[in-house]
Amino acid sequence: MRNPTWANVATGVIFVFNSAVHAQVNRHLIVRVFDYVNLSVADRHEMTDTAERVLRSAGIPIVFVECYTRGAETGVEECIRESGAADVFLRIFHPKMARKGEQLGHAAMMPEGGAYVTVFINPEQQRARLGGLTNGVFVGYAVAHEIGHLLLGANSHSSAGIMRPVWRTVDEVWMVKRALAFDSGESRRMQKTVVARLTR
Repeated sequence: MRNPTWANVATGVIFVFNSAVHAQVNRHLIVRVFDYVNLSVADRHEMTDTAERVLRSAGIPIVFVECYTRGAETGVEECIRESGAADVFLRIFHPKMARKGEQLGHAAMMPEGGAYVTVFINPEQQRARLGGLTNGVFVGYAVAHEIGHLLLGANSHSSAGIMRPVWRTVDEVWMVKRALAFDSGESRRMQKTVVARLTR
């Protein structure tokens, strides 16, 4: 969840958000999921469902596609086609792979296009401090946070909500209530980024 150090993070990805542009271009942000820690089926589903719900509530439609899990590629057609600017590659790694200063993950744009989001989780340990908050839901919020960095750009941490640099126990309470979210200003900024890319 550290600030990305790359520049112009939001200028190379093509997205579609709500009805303002949906009628013109029927596209979604496509996230290819590569699970290298063998999350349970329940945790993977909770992760993608949570991230999708949070981002859609901010006006960003999104589709998750499982491409690698349980030590093997899934062979899904969407995973083997050539990647484009609208693709995000989500990698789930063990925390031992994290660099110093990284809390839950990081996000980066590639010079050739496309984007990478990485989150860290040990499926054998409860990551959240709050009982009743599953790893799947917790990591789903982390995924939404990192995708937020891709759309909001560098220095996009905030003092409250999903874009806080470090989550507190009270933030986890909001996760359980399904209420931790992007604020209205963040949502508008993300939507403007999407529209600018689609209409330029």
